[in-house]
Amino acid sequence: MVGDIATLDELIVRVHAGAEAASDPFQIEDDLFLDLEETSRSFNHSCDPNVYVRGTHELVALRAIPRGEEITYDYSTTMRYDEEKILASGHALWTCPCLCGARACRGIIHEFKTLPQERRAYYVANRYLPDFMLRHHR
Repeated sequence: MVGDIATLDELIVRVHAGAEAASDPFQIEDDLFLDLEETSRSFNHSCDPNVYVRGTHELVALRAIPRGEEITYDYSTTMRYDEEKILASGHALWTCPCLCGARACRGIIHEFKTLPQERRAYYVANRYLPDFMLRHHR
């Protein structure tokens, strides 16, 4: 995944100005985000993903991925927002209805803390999270 790096404050300004969609930034630290380029924005979410994000932006396969299968990751594993700052800016926290079709589809894409406890525990125990998320769940 590739893009420019911005702080949350910078992104809020961009969203207010209409220069950034609230769904575009990809969180890589508590207050740093990648403004993803077009190809990276095309990776879709799944509640049963075939890759996870390691480090800050490296995609790693969770299993063998057959040729032609779409690359998906669980967006929730990269979402740990400063709720107070975002709400104070006049924006809502980004969420999205999920239509991934997985047997265990949660129906909504939201922050990591909203995942069912067993799913959070699975991601943490297997270290299937970006570094900044792992630091919060040791």
